[in-house]
Amino acid sequence: MALNIGIIGFGRMGKAIAVGLINSGVSPANIMVYDKIPEALQNARELGLKTMSSNIETVLNSDITIIAVKPSDVAKVLSEISSDSINRVIVSIAALVPYKTIKSYLPKSYVYRAMPNIAVEVNRGFIALTPHGEKDSDVEKLFRFLGDVVWVDEDTLDILTLISASTPALIAEIADAFILAALKAGIPYAIAKKATSSIFKGVGELLEHRSVSDIRDSVITPRGVTIRLIEKLYTFDAKSKLLQVLSSSIDDYLSMLNEARDKYK
Repeated sequence: MALNIGIIGFGRMGKAIAVGLINSGVSPANIMVYDKIPEALQNARELGLKTMSSNIETVLNSDITIIAVKPSDVAKVLSEISSDSINRVIVSIAALVPYKTIKSYLPKSYVYRAMPNIAVEVNRGFIALTPHGEKDSDVEKLFRFLGDVVWVDEDTLDILTLISASTPALIAEIADAFILAALKAGIPYAIAKKATSSIFKGVGELLEHRSVSDIRDSVITPRGVTIRLIEKLYTFDAKSKLLQVLSSSIDDYLSMLNEARDKYK
């Protein structure tokens, strides 16, 4: 990819995006980074990235600039770059900051919002983008280096902030239960972790092409081990409890989202 990519904010997500781009073949020399924290800039240099001296310098040296700072810092960054962002592509990955707010600071820029998750680091991310605009092709091409891309409306993107961006932490906790169960059964940690990782990756691939019930039914045999495992899932009400966790979390997040929307009215 010949485009220069700017990343303002080199925390966990900013770094994950950079690593994913490098993994996909983007030259570190084409990635411009600025962060107000010196240690973050040092982390960028260690990856071979070009570090900038300011937010403005990052924008001026980039074809597409990704705003990867905390939501509370977005307004300050946008204020700084507003006069230097004319006709430039700016993509915000900050949760809860609406498109119209970003556009109000950057009326003459090509503005997008993106919601990636941490798996972009290994090029297996899920990235929601909004809205459609003149630079769709360039923006989509960039994020396809990092994983699967979908175009959605802004309301859907906001919900996907929880469903996509936050749940990798929950999935990791569930995976940890698999590892601990294997350890309890006497399997060495390295093998338990490798088996769990492979299982999750394999089932993820299967879900691309098959339904949940189809996968389950292809494993279950009469009076076999799997049917007893599934029976335990319902005996301990584990699936229902997990659904309650997710539903309750969605409700909490919607409250946060409504508060944010009121704030930016």
